[in-house]
Amino acid sequence: MTITNKLRHLALVASSWLLVSAAHGAPVTFSSKELCVEGVAAPLEVEVAETQAQRNRGLMQRESLAEDTGMLFLFDGPMAKGAGFYMYRTRIPLDVAFADPDGRIVSIMTMTPCPHDDPRRCKVYRPGQPFVSALEMNAGFFKRHGVKKGDRLFDPQEGRCDLALDDESIADKD
Repeated sequence: MTITNKLRHLALVASSWLLVSAAHGAPVTFSSKELCVEGVAAPLEVEVAETQAQRNRGLMQRESLAEDTGMLFLFDGPMAKGAGFYMYRTRIPLDVAFADPDGRIVSIMTMTPCPHDDPRRCKVYRPGQPFVSALEMNAGFFKRHGVKKGDRLFDPQEGRCDLALDDESIADKD
């Protein structure tokens, strides 16, 4: 095993441990906010995962997700293009849109629940591009609304998404 493969294996083991601990640990709570997706008329209500514990828990073990709601994952800095998400203990199929620091969507994928008890056997969904945020919605949401790569995630203005986009991306918000 090469050094690179050993490092990848260690990173996967560490990630799996964090994920499993978050799944069995203390309850994790999330704040929520409104978020706009370019091309979607009304703001979405999203839970925000900005701490490591929140990102590890994500939408795990949820039986459903209300229509036009989702989870916004915010990272402290750019995630490498090889980073990704997986669906360990996630019971509902989801779409994920990975976004750059300007809120531009760099990749959209549909993810299916992982049937395995071992997180190392779950498929990893990698955007192939660096990203600083990711928005998970019910599977089919982005296709149904015509959202595509290059569209933008942004905060509403005056509670609306149909006003002109501002220059401040969601990654710049506190």
